[in-house]
Amino acid sequence: MKLAILGALLLTFSLAMGFTAFLVPPLIALCQRKNWLVPPAPRRVHRVPMPKVGGLAIIGGFGAALLLSLLLTQLIPALRRSPYEDLRLALMGAGILLVAAVSFVDDLRNLSPALRLPIHFGAALLAVGPYLWDHTLYPDALGLPTEARGIILTAFNFPFIHQFHLHNLSPWLAIFATLIWIVGLQNMLNWVDGLDGLATGITLIAALVLALHALQLGQWTIALLPLALAGACAGFLPFNFHPARIFMGDVGAMTLGYILAVSAIIGGAKLATALLVLGVPVIDMTWLIIWRTWHRRSVAAAGRDNLHIRLLDLGFSQRQVVLFYYLLSAAFGLIALIHQMTPLLKLAALVLLGTLVLSVLAYATKKQKTPKP
Repeated sequence: MKLAILGALLLTFSLAMGFTAFLVPPLIALCQRKNWLVPPAPRRVHRVPMPKVGGLAIIGGFGAALLLSLLLTQLIPALRRSPYEDLRLALMGAGILLVAAVSFVDDLRNLSPALRLPIHFGAALLAVGPYLWDHTLYPDALGLPTEARGIILTAFNFPFIHQFHLHNLSPWLAIFATLIWIVGLQNMLNWVDGLDGLATGITLIAALVLALHALQLGQWTIALLPLALAGACAGFLPFNFHPARIFMGDVGAMTLGYILAVSAIIGGAKLATALLVLGVPVIDMTWLIIWRTWHRRSVAAAGRDNLHIRLLDLGFSQRQVVLFYYLLSAAFGLIALIHQMTPLLKLAALVLLGTLVLSVLAYATKKQKTPKP
């Protein structure tokens, strides 16, 4: 049985990777024929028009792997999902379609944030699903009341605290936290999508860490979801790594952020794990918000004050900056996976890594005193 489960996990990853890679070349040709290209501009780092909706290939590969996982769960008893899991997958699928649709239109028509943001929250509400009106927690396989009818952040682990239970405090607090988590992660991943292969590689690392975390806990069906996401990113990365042949666009970054956020909740509220892997962009985004607010600039405005752009302006190459992000993301993820470490040791390691990132940010900001427009 374990061999069958291992085969199913590998097959899910491989199909997502292979099908995504298969879709990319014809998608590049389609973008060139339809003129779906990103032109060079002063705040952009590429110098030739680039195909910009590569995220469609990632979504295609992820969707194919997800359909395969549905078949595998019927063939392998140990992978059979509960009705609650089936409902969550359906809700996630509906949310993905909505996010992908508005993001695809945004790539082609450049929609305003005032129009996009309400739709992002609408997609997050789709994920919450029936929990909006049914706040009951139903018994799981062990008879414990943990199952909700929807994708909802009912509780999460907190350093030095066993569990912080939002549902017990207020179901509406749980809903609010879920919406902020999903929409926030979507937009954070979109912010970091500024260099060849950066967002793709970070998502790949984060998805693999989530999958490994699920496997450590024996959550075989839960692991299928991030594995499908990791496989799709792995299939796209060779075309997106510098020098890129295609960009994922908002349809890629926003949708990947949505899937990643939902995967962390479905996997038993692995928010801490996801945040650890995304530690560098989280710190960068926080710094950016403070920096822009202090200098009375719009937080949503485009510019060259993101950490990865600052490092480019200091003379580092795209590959060097991207590999720096990969290395730190993998280090943060490794800390999350080492259960033998005490909370105090994990905190010390996180403080050390966080200090490193903040030091790089402070140095890059000092050297680039006046960000270019």
